[in-house]
Amino acid sequence: MSNDSIAPIIFEGVSMVTASPKHELGTRRKDAGVEYVLVYNAGGAATGTGVCLSRPASAAAGLYSCSASSISGDMGIGFVKHATIPAGEYGWVVTRGFVTVAVASSASDQSAGSKMLGAGGLIATMGAGTPVGELTTIIVSGNSGTFHVNIK
Repeated sequence: MSNDSIAPIIFEGVSMVTASPKHELGTRRKDAGVEYVLVYNAGGAATGTGVCLSRPASAAAGLYSCSASSISGDMGIGFVKHATIPAGEYGWVVTRGFVTVAVASSASDQSAGSKMLGAGGLIATMGAGTPVGELTTIIVSGNSGTFHVNIK
């Protein structure tokens, strides 16, 4: 029998971004009903809120060293919710819960329903990828909306 109520004691908030973490990569936590995991932004650029970070192409990089994907259909780790994570720094991303996401101004409108990870870490219409969650409302190109993340 497992006890899911036992969790690590974490003193910093989920909006914490740092160059030297106090916890191991992959540490999971729950805050206000939203589930998070600690990741390292191994990409060459900062990753803003509403963007999903994805697993590295190389297993040598580690499962929680990630970047905004440049390829549609990649397997997502989690969505940045509270603060931009600069390249080379650590931060918390949402694996289960609600986040605000945007659709690029060049993209078409997105209807409600299941979505996969698209290029640049943005959501995309389902195709040959793994679903990362469900859009709860229609998002018009260039605007934002509520997305329920459900990454296992």
